[in-house]
Amino acid sequence: MRIGIALSGGGSRGMVHIGVLKALEENGIYPDIISGTSAGAVIGALYVHGYSPEKINEISCKQSFIRMFSLKIPNTGFARHKLLRKLLEKYLPDNTFNHTLKEFLVSVTNLNSGLIDTFEKGPMIDYLVATSSIPILFEPVPIGDFKYVDGGVLMNLPAAPIRDRCDILIGVNLVPLTTLENSELKTVRGIGSRCFNLAALNNIKPQLKICDIVIEPAEIHAFSRFNFKHCAKMHDIGYQAGLKAVKRIEELRG
Repeated sequence: MRIGIALSGGGSRGMVHIGVLKALEENGIYPDIISGTSAGAVIGALYVHGYSPEKINEISCKQSFIRMFSLKIPNTGFARHKLLRKLLEKYLPDNTFNHTLKEFLVSVTNLNSGLIDTFEKGPMIDYLVATSSIPILFEPVPIGDFKYVDGGVLMNLPAAPIRDRCDILIGVNLVPLTTLENSELKTVRGIGSRCFNLAALNNIKPQLKICDIVIEPAEIHAFSRFNFKHCAKMHDIGYQAGLKAVKRIEELRG
């Protein structure tokens, strides 16, 4: 049976994806097709190019991949693009989908059409930079005749593009719905983060419905998508959540 996995956006929470992939691999579960948005696309791209979860973890933490989503790096969108592109070129030198070990799709938001575009051919790094271009933090990325931004604006969990191409579809959602206390909504940043997450949830819900298995550990709501102090904790949360999903996956596989 073909297994697909959709990796959502979520900034620093992308560390959760690495933990999930590690847990699945340790139990002999290897996805045949992967789709990703934003941080999920970056993690997915490294994985389909043969990097192990352990190596991706090292790259993300030590080489600042996941830190591209930080609020503390250079404050111009152009500078962020340049830094992210430089890192991607280091680890994905061929810049194509031609040599991936698994099928891989990247979802990005087309600002011109107002629609989600999903790519599995062409200049991979351009699409990865585009889907990582969180509005305000990054400038839009021009590709051909269009301008693109973070795929999470319209489809933060890209399950639909691969639903018909796998038998078992796993969705890893880094923006779970949680109830907040008033104490968590006292600051402008706290309120802004909540509004950002709720907007993402609006396009995530229909994607969750078409997944056979959903992995969305509630504990990650305690970590801001722009906070990079707890990478190890988020990785462990993903690992534990992945282990919990193994039994259900094995049941579906028969």
